[in-house]
Amino acid sequence: MEETRSRSEWQRTFRTFAEEVMAPHVRRCDEERAFPTAIHERAAAEGILNAAFPEELGGSGLSCTEFGQVIGELSAVCPGMTWTLVFNRGALHPVVAAGTPEQKELFVTRLLKDNGYAALGLTEPENGSNLLAATTRAVRTDSGWLLNGGKCMSGNGTVADVFVVLANTVVDNRKRGLSFFAVPRDSPGVTVGEDIEKAAFRCLPTPSVTFRDVALEPISLIGRAGDGEILLNELLATIRIGGAACGTGIVAAMLKDALAWVGERRVYPDDRLDTLSHVRLTLGRLYVELCAARELLERATALADRGLPFGKESSMAKYYATELAVRASNEILQLYGWRGIAADHGVEKRWRDARALTIFEGSSEIQLLNVFREMRRAATGEGGL
Repeated sequence: MEETRSRSEWQRTFRTFAEEVMAPHVRRCDEERAFPTAIHERAAAEGILNAAFPEELGGSGLSCTEFGQVIGELSAVCPGMTWTLVFNRGALHPVVAAGTPEQKELFVTRLLKDNGYAALGLTEPENGSNLLAATTRAVRTDSGWLLNGGKCMSGNGTVADVFVVLANTVVDNRKRGLSFFAVPRDSPGVTVGEDIEKAAFRCLPTPSVTFRDVALEPISLIGRAGDGEILLNELLATIRIGGAACGTGIVAAMLKDALAWVGERRVYPDDRLDTLSHVRLTLGRLYVELCAARELLERATALADRGLPFGKESSMAKYYATELAVRASNEILQLYGWRGIAADHGVEKRWRDARALTIFEGSSEIQLLNVFREMRRAATGEGGL
């Protein structure tokens, strides 16, 4: 593997990996709800498993723009497998962004060297999208912290070596706000449940995790106590990029397959589907919308790569791309007729995965609320809307 690659070379590398390594296992992993272990072993061997991490931490230093593109390439084949492959970058973002050199070495560099996994502990069963209302608590003790609580829908949780957990912090009997903690899986008091059965992203394990009197050393606190909300906003903006890229990958794959289908399928003896005006109009419109979704994504990633705020842009990109994926999969499934709901063509799987994307990593409603807040701020400023 070359140490440096161009943007187009990375894109080709991931596209080839998706088509040659991932594609033959998509249906089996979906039906069996199987974590794609063999896929990960190949990704690690080819040096692409954790490519989005900075080079000094053991990655290949992909930019945010490049990372978004390669997620799109992988998601065109299987969003669930993609999530398992790239989840480390999102889960470890608080450590990469705010960790000390010692924490980065312990929780990132060593983990990547061992091809290990990290999982996020954000969502709680009763709080849903309101992550700020976390009931998981970390109380400072003489020797560190004592963590109690529970999280659900923890991506890659069944295979995780470390959990990056959002908790309300208590110091000297006073609440200090939210904080992130790196919690080793083998810590006494950590219990990882079974993977839940889901309609989509079936090969991505998403168990519940409980923390009962888990004693943590001081090094487990990421950043300063109470700074978790700032880190959370940065984290959410980052993982929304992945959701948007995944949406564009689904739409691109469905359009490519649909073009071949309508060119072959005959509805009458002499009429192929692609001769019908409403079919051409539908696919043409969806392609325009795909291009628009990609532009929104590129705008967000370009800002991120320049170190500028990109929260609003990532919310717009995530909302538009994932809602488009749902709409496109609905319309294209209809073109396939009964074959669209059969497993053979893969349309129904992409339909299921697209629907889940409007909930994962922040629901569509949350994205619109984020955009509304920024829109109102802009409307009262000098530049206006």
